[in-house]
Order: sequence, then C-alpha cells, then structure tokens
Amino acid sequence: MANVSIKYNPYTVDSVISFNGREMTEDSKLHAYKNERLQVWMEKLGPILEEECNDDAIHITFHGTSLDYEDMKDYLSQIKHSEVTYTLDHIPAKETDDKFRELVNLFEEMQAGPFEDLKDAHITENFQKALGSEFEVSVIATMSSGKSTLINAMLGREFVPAKNEACTATIARIRDQDGMDGYTAKCLNQNEEVIYEEQTADLEAMKRFNEDERVSYIEVNGDIPFIQTRKANLILVDTPGPNNSRNSDHRDHTYRIIKNASKPMVLYVLNATQLATNDDSILLGSVAEAMKVGGKQSKDRFLFAVNKIDEYDTERADSIDEALRNIRQYLAQYGIDNPNVFPISAEMAKVIRLHLSGQALTRKQEKTLAEYDLFNDVPQMHLTKYAMLPESAKGELAEKARLAKDAGDTYGEALIHTGVPAIEEAINEYLDKYAITAKIKNAVDTFRKKIEEKRMLDMLLKEIEHNSEEKQRINERLQRVEAQLNEGKATERFKHKIQQLSYSKDTNDRIRKIKSRIDSMLQGKASEKMTMIEMDQEMSKLIRKVDNLQSDVITELEKLVNEGLRSEAEKLLAEYSGYIQSLMQDKAVKLGKLDVGSEKFILGEMPDASHLIEKHKRTEQEKVGEKWVDNEGKRWYKPWTWPQKKGYFRDIFEDREYVDGAKVFEEFIKPVRGNFYENMKKAEEHMQEESDRLKTFFLKELDKLELVIRQKVTELKELAGNNNQLEERIRNDRQKMEWLHAFQIKLDAILEI
Repeated sequence: MANVSIKYNPYTVDSVISFNGREMTEDSKLHAYKNERLQVWMEKLGPILEEECNDDAIHITFHGTSLDYEDMKDYLSQIKHSEVTYTLDHIPAKETDDKFRELVNLFEEMQAGPFEDLKDAHITENFQKALGSEFEVSVIATMSSGKSTLINAMLGREFVPAKNEACTATIARIRDQDGMDGYTAKCLNQNEEVIYEEQTADLEAMKRFNEDERVSYIEVNGDIPFIQTRKANLILVDTPGPNNSRNSDHRDHTYRIIKNASKPMVLYVLNATQLATNDDSILLGSVAEAMKVGGKQSKDRFLFAVNKIDEYDTERADSIDEALRNIRQYLAQYGIDNPNVFPISAEMAKVIRLHLSGQALTRKQEKTLAEYDLFNDVPQMHLTKYAMLPESAKGELAEKARLAKDAGDTYGEALIHTGVPAIEEAINEYLDKYAITAKIKNAVDTFRKKIEEKRMLDMLLKEIEHNSEEKQRINERLQRVEAQLNEGKATERFKHKIQQLSYSKDTNDRIRKIKSRIDSMLQGKASEKMTMIEMDQEMSKLIRKVDNLQSDVITELEKLVNEGLRSEAEKLLAEYSGYIQSLMQDKAVKLGKLDVGSEKFILGEMPDASHLIEKHKRTEQEKVGEKWVDNEGKRWYKPWTWPQKKGYFRDIFEDREYVDGAKVFEEFIKPVRGNFYENMKKAEEHMQEESDRLKTFFLKELDKLELVIRQKVTELKELAGNNNQLEERIRNDRQKMEWLHAFQIKLDAILEI
C-alpha cells in the first residue's frame, strides 16, 4: 500500500505532500500545484497518484480544515472505473472560529506597542478594510421562477415584491446587519445619485421604490437571519432578470457577476415546472464558460435552486428523481456538467417561517401551510437529501429534522425538508471555505507588510553598529544605487518596455470569436407571409436575443480592456521593482498593487421593430365563406327558365393583414449587425486609447517609484552617516526588537493550521 500525506493550508494556499514518508520532488506532477488552492487541482489527484505511486491501494492522510477534508472525501468517493482502492484519514486543522478574535487582539497589542509607525491611520484603515471586506451572493433568474419568494424565505418575511409577472426592475443590495430590527433603504438613480435618503423600509416601500422609474439601485440594511455571517459581511443581491431590466446597465451587471474573476456566489433560480425558456439560453452559456475556469471553486460558487419542486405528482415514486434528471440534462445542453442542484419549495419555506415568527398569513398562505405535512410524511419530499452538500452537512440537517420531530415541532421539521436551509448551509460553507480564509490572510498581510519593512530596517541598523565593514558596504551599495538612478539607464529601459506594451496575443482571436458569436446569433428566418400575431411573436424573440447578445458582447469587451494590458504592465512593474530590490538588497521598497479604473462600452440602439412591421404590412382579400343567392329570374310561368338552377353559392371575401417577415427580419438584422461591427471597430479603437492611457499611468507610477527609492536612499545615507543619531536609534530599538520578534511569532501562528 502506498501512503500519501497531504497537508493543505487554506490561509497561505500551500500544500506539503509526501509519498511514503518522503516529501515530493520537483519531478512530481503535483509539484506544480503546491501553491494552488486545493479545489483547483484536487480533481487531477487520482490519475497523478495512480501513475506515480504505481500501487493498487493508496492510503491518504489529509491534514486540513474540515471543509477541505469533506471536499477530499467527496472527490475520492466519486472516483470510478479505477483498479486502485483508496482509503482516507483526517488530521484536523485549526478552523477559522478563533482566528478573528486573535487578529483583533493582535491589532490592539500593536496599537499599544512601541512602534509609532504601526499606529498610523493608514494601517488602521487597511486592517479594518481587510476585516470588513464584503462578500456578495447574487440571486439571478428568469421570470416566474420564484426568485423573490426564495429571497423572502431567506429573510423570513415578506420584503421583496413577488408577483406572477415580472416584478424586479431594480438592483437591490441587502447588506446583512446581524440583530438589526427591521430594514432601512436608500434609493439611487442610474448615475448612483441619491433619490430617497435612507428610511425605514417594508414590502410596501419596496413596491413603491420598484415602481418608480427613476430608481435603479436600492441599498438595503437589515438582518439576513438564517445565514451565519459573523465573520463575513454578506450582501444578498436581488438582480432583475436579463429581460426585465430597467436599463441595459442592469442586464450587463448580471453578466459581470457571472464573469467576475473574484468568484462571488451566484444563486440561479430555475422553475422546475417551466424549463427551456428563451431567456435562459445565452445566460446559461456564460455560466458554463465561467464554471470551466478555476477548478472546483468556480463550480462551487454557482448554486442552482430548482424551485416549485412540490408541484410534481409526489405519489409517483420517481417524480423528484425524474425532475432532477431533467434539470441536469437541461443544464448539460449548455455545457454545465455536474451542477450543484438544490431542489426546493421556496413558498412553503417562506410561509412556515412567517408562521413560526407570528406574522399574519393570507388565506392563500394559510392554504399552503395546511399542506406542510406533505414534506414530513412523504420520504421523497425530504428535499435536503437531494442537495449537493457534503454528507456531514446533510447529516447535521437530518439530525435537526429528527430533533424537531421528537420535540413535536412539525413545522420546524417540514422547514428543513423544504430544501431552503440546505441552500443557506451551502452559502455558509462557501463563505467559510473561500471568503473567510482569504479575509484572514489579507488581514495578516496588512500587519506583515508594515512589520517586515520595520524589522528589516532594525536588523540593518544593528549590523551598522557592530560591523564597520558592513557599514562601508552599505554606503557603497547606496552610492551605487544612487549612481544607477542618476544615470537613468535602467529606468529608461523599463520605460521603453512600457511604451512597447500591447494587448496579449490572443486579443485578435477573442475579437474574432466575438464577431463569430454575433454572426451566429443574428441568424433569423421568417416567412414572406406572416400574420401580425406571428410577426410580433417572432420579433419579440429576436429582440430578446439581441438584448442578451448585446450584454454578452459588452461584458466580453470589458474583460478584454480591463484585463489584457493591465496584467502585462503589472508584470513589468513587478520586474522593475525586483530590479530595485536587487540593488537595495533588502525589502525597504515595495510596489503596491496598482488600481486601474474599468471602462464600460455602450452599443447602439436597435431599429424600430414596429415601424418595420408597419412598413411591410399589406392587405389581402381572402375567401372566408360562401353565401347562397336565389335565381330571381326563374319562374313557373316562364317555361324557358325551367332548366335554370334555383340559385348558386357566391364567395365571401374579407380583408386580412399580412407582413413580409423575411423583409422585416432582413431590415432589422442588417443594421443591428452593422451596429455591432461598427461598435466592435470603436471598441478596438477604444482599446488602443485605453492602451495609451494605461501607458501614461504606468509611466507616472515609475516616476513615483523612483522618487520613493531616492527618498529611501537619502534616509538610509543620513542614518549611516550620522553615528550619534544611529547609536541612539539602536539603543531604543533593542527593546523594540524583542517586542517585534514576539509579535511576529504570534502573527505567523494565525496562519498555521
């Protein structure tokens, strides 16, 4: 049996792997992943181990947090068609619960410590910003999915307007304020200017805000009670459907969420009884692309809530399983494999929570509540068991349901079986696994950046005191750096490189793909003879397709502009910073991460569809029936009329309106396609302008960096040349060094597992 040890630290994103007691070498294929997040490379683990261990039994000892262990256990349980037998042990690691308290204690200790440099407002602001970073969970859906009902179920009250028709025209960001009684809201227009100042908000107020044409964004503060966010500042974002947005910025926002490199969570609500809507197609295509980049984390951040599952015939033994199979097959059509599916009944969960909190129910809600026992009495309606959660998490929810049943709390038992608490648990797990660990690392780095600089300077000063030869070398080194800077060759060389910056080589390929996507989507055929109703229906589909395509293209162009040149320039600046570090031979000069502003693209408007339809409308006479006409000339007293017929049937015609659909489509699509192409050209020109702007920005940053270096050189030269000042500084620093050393040990311990 091969023994494999994996120690994974999610705070430092570092893995230590050994085979049969020996740490892996650089020859191992796993070596490339030692500083990657576990969820990125875990699915490659089995094939690599089977190749490198060459054994029919592999025992893995995993040292890590419980959530990462659950991922490892889940992955190994899904390995199929392998001749290797896997076993797994867990060495528990320190979890996140106590680390925030330790960080706050360290911050207070630093404020009371001997270093004035560590008490300035800047480091305090950065520390609070690191601990206060916000995490968004965006809820998106197409019409009639029950999205608003699910949000209300998660809030435990009627707050977000929910109707049978499309009802969300604004973006509402609900910021979690634990323990807050009620909600407040502030409304902004499209330019994010305040329309309504912060005021108390309820369902009626939210309806009023949503119906106000001026309101584009609603900022809400209040408690999201059923998601445990003590360590994360959660924001629940209610987004309009892609075809129900008040303006294109809203639709674009949905696509930006999906493509966001920081991987915020997305809760995609589907109607189990009404799949395959036209509105889903492009949106789900973008979801599929986002899920393919970044390993398991990219998959984990998308939750698919399959709502209204209780409307299936539960007396059929396979109804829920069949429904979920259909859902997975439907998502697979768009390239979404093995999705995180959560069957739910949002309405039942909401009504139970309203009832348990003593809120008044409508007659319809009373009728819904009366059927709660369906979720307790019918085993297949225990929806939590179908949820894509670790077995341990499902086991905890099942235990809560059992305890509720034993206590006679039948409503509490049914609530768990609605599946909504399973979604809330999945959000909690994602926060703990990804957002919280990153927040802890950011907070520690805020300390470390300042402390490491200070510690290195103190060590440098001690060497100057005890070693005159080192003092001379330092002076020579400073003079050499100063000479290099004065000569300016190195800086000029880097400035030349920045002038040569251009977008990455695949930009043209990506633009060609966008053009190909435009040509593919703008395919439309229509009959030369269509009724007005048929024409309206087909044009409505085409307009929705163009709307979504426009958002898809806009956000793709934004990615090109905002990620292409910036990453290349940041690499170059990092190279320049490394050059300066090599001259200084210490870490006194650091280059912070550059914040480059984003740009938006706005494509032109579509042709007036109603005008085109009116233009190509025509009236034709069509036979709609027949009418009997008597032969008035035939009489008995006129023998010559006896052979004539008694009468005949005359055709009846009516005017009918028809539209030449082929010409309407042609005249609609042609300018739309031309508009896209024209704006693609403008986008390329804009990217060149952005390129020039970024070059100017980065060149200014080089000048700033050079100025900082010169200031450091002057400071250290003065310290090295003034013995009296230097000796006094060293005497004071001896005690500080002891404090700093102890503090550093405590700081490092926070990131240990």
